[in-house]
Amino acid sequence: MVIYYLAAALVLSFVNIIIFMIVCSKRMVSYYLSMFHVITMAIAGHFMLAMSTNIEEALLANKFAYAGAVYIPLLFFLGELSLCNINISKKLRIVLFAASTVVLAFAMTTGWSDVFYKSTALITHHGVTDYTVDFGPAHILYNMLLTFYLVSGLVVFVYSLLKKKNISYRNLLALAAIGLLGVGTFFICRELGYDMLVMPAIYLIIEYIMLIITNRISKYDISGSIQETLEFQNESTFISITEDLCYIGCNNVASRTFPSLKNFRVDSKLPSNDELSKIILNIIENFDPQQLFKASYFEYGSKHYKCTIRNLLHGQRHCGYMLRIEDDSKIQRYIKLLDKYNNDLVTDVQNKNEHIQAIQEQMILGMSNMVESRDSNTGSHIRHTSQAVKILVNEMKKDEIFRKKLEFFKAIIKSAPMHDLGKIAVDDAILRKPGTFTQEEFNIMKTHAQKGAVIVENLLKDVESDEFVTIASNVAHYHHERWDGTGYPKQLRGEEIPLEARIMAIADVYDALVSKRCYKEKMSYAEAFDIIVSSMGTHFDPMLKKYFINCHKELENFYDSCED
Repeated sequence: MVIYYLAAALVLSFVNIIIFMIVCSKRMVSYYLSMFHVITMAIAGHFMLAMSTNIEEALLANKFAYAGAVYIPLLFFLGELSLCNINISKKLRIVLFAASTVVLAFAMTTGWSDVFYKSTALITHHGVTDYTVDFGPAHILYNMLLTFYLVSGLVVFVYSLLKKKNISYRNLLALAAIGLLGVGTFFICRELGYDMLVMPAIYLIIEYIMLIITNRISKYDISGSIQETLEFQNESTFISITEDLCYIGCNNVASRTFPSLKNFRVDSKLPSNDELSKIILNIIENFDPQQLFKASYFEYGSKHYKCTIRNLLHGQRHCGYMLRIEDDSKIQRYIKLLDKYNNDLVTDVQNKNEHIQAIQEQMILGMSNMVESRDSNTGSHIRHTSQAVKILVNEMKKDEIFRKKLEFFKAIIKSAPMHDLGKIAVDDAILRKPGTFTQEEFNIMKTHAQKGAVIVENLLKDVESDEFVTIASNVAHYHHERWDGTGYPKQLRGEEIPLEARIMAIADVYDALVSKRCYKEKMSYAEAFDIIVSSMGTHFDPMLKKYFINCHKELENFYDSCED
């Protein structure tokens, strides 16, 4: 039965090595893996001893067990120093290794020297082969070696627990348990004579505790996580937090950048009274683990920082958060400076555009006035029609169906002074004729609409938007078209006539009716009103009838003010 127990222990130890190699981080220090191997070697020695048939085989098995047992305390101690971030010199590591090797060398003398074992005798113990020994003088070195590592391990444990807050106290407690369990049990079993039976089980327990520790180290190893999940950069700060908001650790740059991190206890909740801790908690709270990452910005002290948070994964399972923090102060200052320059540039461009538009409008108005000064028949036609268009358009804007056409109406008002620009291309003899035109003269006069459209396009192209050029061109080209298709120059009918031209037509005719010309007296407002209203559906767009009716009093007031 004992043979099966020892065989099972050996198999389980091999399995533990495989498990360790699966769960451990790629950056794990080799001490832990080496310790698993020497433990397996020690268990194999116990198994071989139980299977021995003579004293020579028993002593060989014992040497095999010692080859593992001598180095277990050394590797455990070096692993403890590594976990606690305590560096010892290469020379000291060599001295420690040499001391363990000396003890092993004395153990290897058994069978042909009495320096380690004075005498040995083969016995049967619980049905399996064992032996009794009379220890020689050199055996005390092994006891001293175990005692040295036990005391040194306790000193490192107490020092790290009290002085090093960046070490997981759970891992420290687990290491202390391993040390006390391993060395203490060995001395007790040695006195009771049960070391061959009990120690393999103790070794397995040590392996399982080591698996727990190495799994935690692998999961929360800050440097390993950075290299495996992020591109490590020396100028970047990395902080890792568990899923339940416990602090795991940070890199050296982080502790220099944020000194308060030195007061964070590993494996403990983030302190609620620390400014940086509050910032970290807020970043985590606003991060959805379903996202790959999320960038956020914060101020700390006098600097600006950019924080990129990612999921911290162990295998495929989410186990916490990794925060990469970069000094963003220079970029933020540059952005603010750039924003200021952009705002100044926008203001400058707006001022220049307004100035250019004002010059342009004055040029257009000047050309329109020049045309008007050549036409002795029209008086203040440009000013009057422009205001009439504005009054009519303002009335239309009150209707819900035109609420989204504000820019369109603005363009019509701006285009109104250009509606007769084509008259600049008409001969003075015709333009300034005081009487009625002949048919030939009228045909020439009608060309001003098409010529006006060409002039407007040439004036505004590459200066105004395409939409405005089209509207202004339509106003000049089609304001003499009639709803019934009898107008000119294209005899367009109904809605074939652009809306802007239909609006301009009402203002143009109304001004002609109520204004005095060299060939006629002005018409009363009532007569002009009746003519416009009665012409809705023949000359004018009937849809515009209600707007004209609603604003005709305002039109009359405007023309009265012109006489004053």
